[in-house]
Amino acid sequence: MSERVSKRQDSLRLYVLTAFLSALAGVVLFFPDWSIPNSAQPQYWNGLVAFAILAVICDSSFLPIPRITSANVRSSVAFIPLLASVVLFEHPWPMLMSGLAALVVDAFVRRKPMIRVWFNVAQYMLAVGVGGLVYRAAGGVNGLQGFQFGFLPFVALVITFFVINQGSVAFGVASIGQISVLESWSRIAGGSLLYDFISSSLAVLLAFLYIRLQLVGLAILILPLFFVRHMYQMNLQVERVNRELLELMVKAIEARDPYTSGHSVRVAEYARQIARELGLNPKHVDQIGTAALLHDVGKIHEDFAPLLRKAGRLTPEERMLMQAHPVRSADLAGTIAEFRGRVQMDIRNHHENYDGTGYPDGLIGDGIPIGARIIMIADTIDAMTTDRPYRKALGLQRALEELAKHSGRQFDPRLVELVSKSPGIRRLLGPQLVGDVPQIPSMNAPSRTARTGVRAAN
Repeated sequence: MSERVSKRQDSLRLYVLTAFLSALAGVVLFFPDWSIPNSAQPQYWNGLVAFAILAVICDSSFLPIPRITSANVRSSVAFIPLLASVVLFEHPWPMLMSGLAALVVDAFVRRKPMIRVWFNVAQYMLAVGVGGLVYRAAGGVNGLQGFQFGFLPFVALVITFFVINQGSVAFGVASIGQISVLESWSRIAGGSLLYDFISSSLAVLLAFLYIRLQLVGLAILILPLFFVRHMYQMNLQVERVNRELLELMVKAIEARDPYTSGHSVRVAEYARQIARELGLNPKHVDQIGTAALLHDVGKIHEDFAPLLRKAGRLTPEERMLMQAHPVRSADLAGTIAEFRGRVQMDIRNHHENYDGTGYPDGLIGDGIPIGARIIMIADTIDAMTTDRPYRKALGLQRALEELAKHSGRQFDPRLVELVSKSPGIRRLLGPQLVGDVPQIPSMNAPSRTARTGVRAAN
């Protein structure tokens, strides 16, 4: 699906990126020779107008992408008439038509801020313009006189369009958000990449029908176009519903204890940020975030209800029972096939101490999955920086001191050092907890502190 950015506070980086895209689009627009059709060719001009209207209609029917939370990114099926126009019309008319469609939709239909309008016009024109040049360089033929389809030129066109379209939006999201270009690109493409390439075949059919049947051919394909849009909508809804069901289950568990309300969602946010700053790939970041969200899901079992409601300290017997929750959580998450493997192991091992004194398996050092080590720190940060029945929330400086104190015993020293310097964690915690936090020096040697350690939310 073609992507675009909307609704976010403007930033200097986005302005610079937009100017850069516009400059590239201008070079592509004016560098090749223009082909101006004879005014006596109504089929050509009627076709341009019809495809422009169809592109506006498709682009106006946007769908939100739930995988992007740092910016409001939406998708449409406008890429189908835009790709078909490259097959039918010579340069620069498909490029100009795509820019006009983006301008009309963003400026007059959706009434977006001018920087958003400018950005989307530039990236649409660049994707279609460069796509057209690659199509012709690969041997593709434009024209309304007869249908000449070349498989390789069309594949080159599709790949070029989506690389520039999605890549531009990924850079735009990264410039105003807190995630990398690679992660934002991964989230934009998500599970729709296969749908995009399959749906692109409709552009070939659209071009064929217009050559054979003119405007009637366009009318015939309108219904399939909106069927494709509905297919995308169902796919995105399934993703959103699955995520909401997971969060609902977590909230049902946390409702038993008002002091842990929102705990798992916050831990997931911290864990994602740490994993992101550690440089893990986007898929691994998502898996760690999912494991962090579900790390306490086993507490839904009734055995844990009295322990969660208990205001005082747990007895040794109760603590033994509570220490079973990582295994129960992992077993429950493992009932979902997608979570078996890395997600399940991260959940099971999120209470393993770096020196091997944790539970349930007594893993040590790098033998503990990196996701579990990250969740251990994220869980502890949230436990220390939120109010508990027996104490008020600690500030970030105090929490970092506790992490440093137990670095090498309870926590991975590298992760402690990373968190101590993390601007993302400060942003997530908010100014009320951050304050003026001095940097913690590099910690290469394990701490000699007693093994009692700071604890996460059990």
